[in-house]
Amino acid sequence: MKSPFVIAILLALLCLAPAWAQVNDSPAGAYQWKRGKTEFQPGYVVLRSGKRMEGKISLIGSATALTEVEFMGDQKYLTFPVGSLQSFGLLNVNPNATAEAGGVPVNDSPERMYEWRSMGVVMGKEIESTVPRAGYAVARNGTRYEGELKLRRKDRVLQDIEVKTASGKEKLEAAEVARYGYTVSEDEVTQAKLAREQNNKRAFPGSITTTAGKMPGEITLLREVGVRNLDRILFKGTDGLLAEHSPASIMAFAFVNKGEETAYTVKENVFVPQRFDGNTFQLYLNPNPTTINEIATGLAKAAMNVGTTATATAIVKEDQKRNHYVSNMDSVIRVSSTGQLIELRDKLAAMAGYETAQDAINNSDNESLKANISALELVIQGRQASASPGGILNVEWVIYNKRTREKFIVYKSQYKDQIDVLLMGCEKYLVLGKPVQNDMQKWDNLAKTVAFLDGCY
Repeated sequence: MKSPFVIAILLALLCLAPAWAQVNDSPAGAYQWKRGKTEFQPGYVVLRSGKRMEGKISLIGSATALTEVEFMGDQKYLTFPVGSLQSFGLLNVNPNATAEAGGVPVNDSPERMYEWRSMGVVMGKEIESTVPRAGYAVARNGTRYEGELKLRRKDRVLQDIEVKTASGKEKLEAAEVARYGYTVSEDEVTQAKLAREQNNKRAFPGSITTTAGKMPGEITLLREVGVRNLDRILFKGTDGLLAEHSPASIMAFAFVNKGEETAYTVKENVFVPQRFDGNTFQLYLNPNPTTINEIATGLAKAAMNVGTTATATAIVKEDQKRNHYVSNMDSVIRVSSTGQLIELRDKLAAMAGYETAQDAINNSDNESLKANISALELVIQGRQASASPGGILNVEWVIYNKRTREKFIVYKSQYKDQIDVLLMGCEKYLVLGKPVQNDMQKWDNLAKTVAFLDGCY
C-alpha cells in the first residue's frame, strides 16, 4: 500500500501535467510523414513564454510519439524538444476541419485535375472513378500511402480511395482518410489529358495568331461528329507543350497539308476556313448558310426514293470487283446510324491525309478510297435530306468588305450573277478582255477574283 506522501506527490504531478503538455493544433492526418519525420510545411510554434513564431515546421518521431519539432523562419533554424512548446500547428489548416466536414477528407489538389469516368449504374446509383494518377492518401492515424491514386464515388459522393503503392494496393473508405491529392502538377495532368485527346489524330505544321502575334507549331483539328463548325483545336508549340484553343483564345490559325496552306479565322464564335484576307475584302466560309442547294437536295431525295443504301452498296461492290479486294463496307452501310457513317467517312478522309471528305473526293488519286467515301456521302446526304424538310444547304462563301462592313454571299449555282454585282463596280474589270472576264466569273477562281477586287475598291 502506497503511503499518503507518495499519493500526494502523484496527485500533484497529475495536476501539473496539463500545464506542461504541448498541444498539436492540427489534425494528425494533415502532416505528411516520411521515415520518422514530416515534410516541412507552413506552420507555427508557441513557446512556453507565449511567444508565437511562424515559418515552416517538421515533426520528429511518430504521429503517436513526438520527440522534437524543427522550425525554420526568419533565417532561423531551431529544434525544439516538444516539452518546451505550449502548442504548434500548421497554417491554413482548420483544427476542426474534419469534424465540421462530417468526416469528409480534405482534397489538396484542384478539383478540375480529377478526370471522372462513368463505371455504370448500380441499383439506381451512378458509379464513377477517376483516371489513375500519381498521388497520395493520408489516413486519419497519420499513415501516408503514395503511389497511383484512384477515387471512387457514388452519385457524386466520395466512397473510397485506392492507392496502388510499390508494395501493393491500399483501399481506404472515405471516412478513414484525412487528406489526399496528386503528386503531379496541374500542368502535367493537363498535358496528359490533351495528349490522350490528340491520340490517333493527325497533327499538321502550322501556326496560331494571338494578340501577341503569330506562334509556330503543330495544329490538330478537334472536329465533333455531326457538327457543322469547328470550335476547338490543339496547338503544340516549339516548347513541346500542348494547349487547347477555342475562338475565344486565338484570332486565327493556319496549317500546311501536302504543301498547301489552309487558313482559318474566327467568325460568329467558330473557326471558319479563310481563302483570302486583303486590305478591303476578306473571303471566308459562311458558318451558318441559309440557302438550299436544290440540285443536291433533289439528287439526294431521288436517291432516297430508289434506296440510297442499295445505290451505295452497289457502288462499293462494283469497286471491290473492279479492284479485286473484299470488304464489309456494304454491311456497315446497312447497319450503321447516320452519326456512325459520318464518323467513318471523316476518319477515312483523315487517314488518307485530307481535311474533309470532299477534299478526298476531289483530290485523291485512290479510286477505291473515293468510291467508298462517295458511297458513304450518298447515304448520309440521303438520310439527312429525308429527315429535313428544308433539304441540303449550299456551301456559301462570304465576301466581306472591311471598310463598309457589307457582306456579299456567294454560292456555286448562282455565282456568276452574284459576283457580277462586285465585278461591274470595278473599272479595272471593265477594260479587261472577254476571256479574262469569263475566267473571273468561274466558281473555281473565286479566291483569285476576290484578290483582284481587293485592288479595285
